[in-house]
Amino acid sequence: MLILSRKQEESIVIGNDIIIKVVSIDKGNVKLGFEAPPKTLILRAELIEAVRSENTKATRDAMSIDILDALGIQLKTKRSEEINAKDIFKKEQNKKR
Repeated sequence: MLILSRKQEESIVIGNDIIIKVVSIDKGNVKLGFEAPPKTLILRAELIEAVRSENTKATRDAMSIDILDALGIQLKTKRSEEINAKDIFKKEQNKKR
């Protein structure tokens, strides 16, 4: 990690087209200004982490739903097989009478 000290109104240049300027310093808060091409995505780190966390949670939830769906299908299939077996048994019993 590169660490630079900057005073108010001083800037840092990243690459050829991104400028970060210290706009103000007040009671432990630093306000930064960013100049970058319009297509450059600039996000706060905590926002990225929140999105990553939500995506992970959604993936887990989706996996849980997939597992529940698969179990539901298995149960329906098993139940259907049991019903068919009972029907076959009854038909066989009726034939014997």
